[in-house]
Amino acid sequence: MFDFQTMKEAFPGLIKFLPITIQLTLGALAIAVPVSILFSIALLGNNKVPKAIIRFILSIIRGTPVLLQMFVIYTVIPFLVQGIVKKFNLKIDVYSIDSKWYAYLAISLSAIAFLTEAFRSAIASVDKGQKEAGLMVGLSNFQVFHRVVLPQALTVAVPVCGNIVVDVIKTTSLAFTISVTELMGEAKILGGMNTRYLDVYMDVFVIYLVFIGTVEFLIKRLEKRLVRYRNTTTGKKPVKSDATT
Repeated sequence: MFDFQTMKEAFPGLIKFLPITIQLTLGALAIAVPVSILFSIALLGNNKVPKAIIRFILSIIRGTPVLLQMFVIYTVIPFLVQGIVKKFNLKIDVYSIDSKWYAYLAISLSAIAFLTEAFRSAIASVDKGQKEAGLMVGLSNFQVFHRVVLPQALTVAVPVCGNIVVDVIKTTSLAFTISVTELMGEAKILGGMNTRYLDVYMDVFVIYLVFIGTVEFLIKRLEKRLVRYRNTTTGKKPVKSDATT
């Protein structure tokens, strides 16, 4: 059923494109994380207008497929930017922009929708007494958030964010639909060259399995470290499970 020789020959060519998948993941998260934190802060605020706007944006993101969002961004944004370029007589070739930038934006959208809720819940879980204590010792609102609230919120959010990171990695496999040659895109090219799609896709299956498994392992290690940090800052002792007694 499988031609292991074809799999062996295709594997080195495929693994070279794993860094592009990693790059797409990190680029999307670099956009999604700060935007999600800002959105979560706004949702916890008292101003109804930003809250309504953000909820509307998130509803659109959640209510449409990622692949559709990718196509819309890839086709609509160049058209809009081209209009601005013509209006101000700028010497910019919009259509020469690397497709990766559109992929970063499209992949980050789905992450923003879920990270916003994760950060909102995590920030809301921090005891208000700690915020008030920070203000009483002379810290500004920004300093209280940056030094007191955010570090504790991240320890709560990481387990949920870990699952979102894995989803982002999987979503990068759609980037080949807008001419970004990443791991899945190269697999399609190689499969078409030797008409052995199944063998090549099995290579991709193994690469994703090992890569995502490694990421999940690292996230678990980070979770354990953050649990120790949370227990230290709150004065709680680690709870032993019945299996260890």
